[in-house]
Amino acid sequence: MNRVLKIGAYRRLLAAYTLNELAFMVGSLTLALLVYRRTGSALGAAAFFLASQFVPALISPLAVARLDHRPLRLVLPALYWFEALVFFALAWVAGHFSLVPVLALALVDGVAALTARALARAATVSVTSAVGLLREGNAVANAGFSVCFMLGPAIGGAVVAAGGTSAALIANGCLFGVIGLTLATASAFPRPAPIRAPAKGRVRAAIQYARERVVIRRLLILQLLGVLFFTISVPVEVVFAEHSLHAGSAGYGALLSAWGAGAIAGAAIYARWRALPSRSLIVIGAASLGIGFLVMAAAPTLAVAIVGGAFAGVGNGVEAVAARTALQEETEERWMALMMSFNEALFQSVPGAGILLGGAITALGSPRTALAVAGVGSVAVTALAWFALASLSAARPPSTSPGPSPTTDRRAHPSATTAGSPSTHRRESPSANPRPPASESSAPATDASSGPDLNGPRPHHNRADTPSNGVYSEAPSAPVGGHQ
Repeated sequence: MNRVLKIGAYRRLLAAYTLNELAFMVGSLTLALLVYRRTGSALGAAAFFLASQFVPALISPLAVARLDHRPLRLVLPALYWFEALVFFALAWVAGHFSLVPVLALALVDGVAALTARALARAATVSVTSAVGLLREGNAVANAGFSVCFMLGPAIGGAVVAAGGTSAALIANGCLFGVIGLTLATASAFPRPAPIRAPAKGRVRAAIQYARERVVIRRLLILQLLGVLFFTISVPVEVVFAEHSLHAGSAGYGALLSAWGAGAIAGAAIYARWRALPSRSLIVIGAASLGIGFLVMAAAPTLAVAIVGGAFAGVGNGVEAVAARTALQEETEERWMALMMSFNEALFQSVPGAGILLGGAITALGSPRTALAVAGVGSVAVTALAWFALASLSAARPPSTSPGPSPTTDRRAHPSATTAGSPSTHRRESPSANPRPPASESSAPATDASSGPDLNGPRPHHNRADTPSNGVYSEAPSAPVGGHQ
């Protein structure tokens, strides 16, 4: 772990990522309280969710496509400083409340936040993969996220209670200003290859790229299903604690604390066993979530429910980072920012469906029924991941030398790659010898009639199918696995 922290650019990106997650938690709680208190309506809270998360998830890939080929040292600070201005504006609107301006500003901030997060993740991949430390970097960032996930809402609530909503929003704006300054004074950021292509065309090409790569497509689909079931419990736990366990607000707080503590433990588990096969880590995380939900559903007492919540939290701390790392290891450099944008958009939009599903099941049945559905669904995702991700079964041995070795995840530094050049990124192979790139006569991707060969070599894409502008060919391909 110490090796990755010696990389100057990574330290700046890590600080920005951690502070951004803290600001996100504080800002989300503050704005949600503001909207609900001023409107007194669940519809107002739903409108805030749509404006701040769902709609930005649909728009942000276009913004990423417009910015990912520009210098990060300019783009990232500008995005965070723009967020600072938005929060200062929100602080003013909070004192002269009007719902429409709040929702409009929340939407604009949501797009900027998702765009910055995707670009920062892609930059982190470039910086750490160049020296074979991708998993180490993700493990450290995941630990920071888990801490912010646990402490952020408490800090936000304390600031709101002490100084009011406007003070909390101003503090958040100042925090974004610090993030921008941290990145503006950094050096050695990866230089993107120049790309001259319309943003819409690049997004369509990236969607096709994900469709044609069997493992990437399956990872995204599994994440979609997983997030759907994993978030069923969000609106259920408060009802479960109050009415099923009769534990009151203290019991609900204990459940949330147990989940947060479990997430931190899960981050530590991932950091310790990060060299395990990605498929195994994803399965362990999803299974832990499923078991935790089922224990909560059957819990006769608060103490048992807390054990289940902690178990689910452990799964939360392992599964998300393992799946994201697997996606990064499978994605070529020129598509990294857009794949990260798709992944972030998924995590922003799908929870709304999970929350609605959990609320509906609870209304029609009971909190225990909803938690049982979340548990069974999570176990089903576990089984599906084991069979669908067979090509992720090769473990990555931990690196032991200062530079990249033949068995570590390697990707060419963007400064050495020009638009249209074949990607040098290779997924780990159990062999000590790197897999040679495919020749011009490489076979095309497997089609639906023959079925995907998940354990065979993954084709690389060269100048024959990658135009000089860096946009993947948009010729239609045969569906694989039944998904268009």
